[in-house]
Amino acid sequence: MNPALRKRRIAYSARKVFSQKGYHAATVDDIIRDAGVSRGTFYKTYRNKREVLGELLDSLTRALEMNIKRVDVSSGAPPIVDQMMGNVERILTTLTNNLDLTRILLRGAVGIDPDFARKLDEFYEGTLALIELSLKHGQDMGIIRPCNVEIASCAVLGALRQAMEVFLSTKSKRTSSEVLGKNLLDVIANGLFVRTI
Repeated sequence: MNPALRKRRIAYSARKVFSQKGYHAATVDDIIRDAGVSRGTFYKTYRNKREVLGELLDSLTRALEMNIKRVDVSSGAPPIVDQMMGNVERILTTLTNNLDLTRILLRGAVGIDPDFARKLDEFYEGTLALIELSLKHGQDMGIIRPCNVEIASCAVLGALRQAMEVFLSTKSKRTSSEVLGKNLLDVIANGLFVRTI
């Protein structure tokens, strides 16, 4: 088996095992058993299970970044709200298609180790920076009202994280990512008050 295929196989098995047992309860033995590789092969490919998890979350981060498209305000472009909804739906679809990683990211990654805590901080800082940049572009285009984009980006990320927490915990009544996205965008875009205060 070539090294690239072996690496994918181990990562796939790790993802499966982490999802079934939880990151903390999963062992390298569980991963190699599922992947059908030897312990030596695992350690030639990865230093430890934490490195595998880091790589899996990096791939999720890249997928999320690829799904955020800049809003096009040129003539003939789709309506701005539709484009924004597209961004929200693509992000939520990516997270729901990767529920095992999303669950680890939101719940199971706390307390792994100081290096991983820094990695999580980098993930959330990068996500905040993307949201903040999107809001600044929106302000430049005249579609986002003047506001403190640093605070607004925290509010958007917080809303998204909490919505995903609820989504993960309500299996039997799980709404679609499209419905979740529409409701989330509605609250973010229109606020809660009937009139300004």
